[in-house]
Amino acid sequence: MNTEEIDKENDASEFAKDVDVDVDMDVDKEVADQQGAETDTTESDVEITEEDSDCEQEEVTVTWEQEREDLVNQIIRLKADFDNYKRRNLTQMETLRQTANENLISDFLPVLDNFQRAIQATKEDSPLISGVKMVYNQLMETLVKQGLDRIDSVGERFDPNYHEAVSMDGDSGDNLVVTAELQTGYIYKGKVLRASMVQVAPATQEEEE
Repeated sequence: MNTEEIDKENDASEFAKDVDVDVDMDVDKEVADQQGAETDTTESDVEITEEDSDCEQEEVTVTWEQEREDLVNQIIRLKADFDNYKRRNLTQMETLRQTANENLISDFLPVLDNFQRAIQATKEDSPLISGVKMVYNQLMETLVKQGLDRIDSVGERFDPNYHEAVSMDGDSGDNLVVTAELQTGYIYKGKVLRASMVQVAPATQEEEE
């Protein structure tokens, strides 16, 4: 083999080495680029996952706050309803109590009438009169403590709200006064249980007498 052929072989060998180096460098570059792309994708996925997690956490927080507000409002409404129920119940109980007392005291009115008739029909020197008056007074004191009051009649101006005129002494007129009480009237806690049965006369005639 001559010198020229040897030189050609050497040049070919060096060219092949250069090509191999260039190929290896290209391959390494492609691998590096691919790994970088994968790294960027992974970081992007991590950022998206964190953002999604934050959004979910905010949604859960908003849901909890709304549920808490709804529960608080529900408790407030339930408490208001219960307070109203208690007030209604107390009012109804008080109404029933007053109605029961009113009915009981109304049943005592004929008993009071009989005591008054007995006192009026009994002579003052009778040994029974003091006992009858004592029992009558004790009964009246007990009923007065419960809210019963007598209606003032004799000498008062006639009031149809409290008086029931059963007889007229003299001419009728608008200005009338009570001249006599035939049956006592009573008021229980501001309500008329029974109007007084009275005799009336014109106010001018009463003044002249």
